[in-house]
Amino acid sequence: MFHKLRELFRLTGLWSRFIYLLILRSPFDAARTILQAYFLQYCFHAIEKNNVKALYLSCTIFGVGSLLLFLYNGTIWMAFSSNSIRIMKVLREKIFIHIAGISLKEMESKSTGEWITRLNTDVWQACSVLNQPFQLPHAVVSSVGMFVSAIFILTRNPFLFLMILLFLVPHLIISQKLIAKPITKLNEKAQEITAKNTSIMNAMVTCADTAFLYDAKELLMKQFEDSSLELRNANMRIRKRNAINAGLLPIMGLGGYLILLFIGGTWIMNGEMTFGELTAIFQYRGGLLTGAAMLTNCFISMNQSQAGINRVLDTLNIQLEE
Repeated sequence: MFHKLRELFRLTGLWSRFIYLLILRSPFDAARTILQAYFLQYCFHAIEKNNVKALYLSCTIFGVGSLLLFLYNGTIWMAFSSNSIRIMKVLREKIFIHIAGISLKEMESKSTGEWITRLNTDVWQACSVLNQPFQLPHAVVSSVGMFVSAIFILTRNPFLFLMILLFLVPHLIISQKLIAKPITKLNEKAQEITAKNTSIMNAMVTCADTAFLYDAKELLMKQFEDSSLELRNANMRIRKRNAINAGLLPIMGLGGYLILLFIGGTWIMNGEMTFGELTAIFQYRGGLLTGAAMLTNCFISMNQSQAGINRVLDTLNIQLEE
């Protein structure tokens, strides 16, 4: 998929700027997790030692750090969003110019609704990889956050890291194999049905007088109803896959949390760990689990968007009229 993505958006001339902004955006979740973990750890240490001065200092550092962190993130996102809009604009122009240069024979081989879908819906879906929630930017951010959280947990307590992976890895495997992978074909099918539905709707509008004259109104309405129901069923199959994935996360997350709480509580009672250290590990675990959930949803959404990327590339590969 990434090869096709790079091939498509390099045509706009803005791909390198997108990568640069994406690299600048990627450390945000990891930095926020580290800041929250250290804040909670030192706050509880200060409370245990009855050190009010250290508690105020921790809160002050956390407040200033959060302010600077979100200011940085907002600045990067402003530049990132404007760049994504320019990419969509340039890509839509290139698609329009390419379609305008196609031969009349090739143009008439597909319906009006098909070309409208390729120019609008497919371009929007392809560009959604760059600027929509749970797409490539969030996949990169979550990957960096997961890596940093995993390193911190592994260096602090390898045994707890293995316990976390025991519940995390099966969820990732199930989500990727049973949910994310089949969604690409399901979404391509939904796009084809959308094009068919658009063609019938276009015929209802442009041929309304003819249909009324030859008493074909009921036929057109029946065709539109059937295609609409077919589109609904195709979208429902995608929604069911997403619902299964949404149900897996709480089950895996709660099970891992209880195991970690039981082991950590035992170590605290035995004096092998402080409550602040356990709280910090919980925070890193939250970053790891949240990153894994986000990454899974990103794979699902990106597989959906891949249908748009494939169709846009197919359109650009149509031979122009000489």
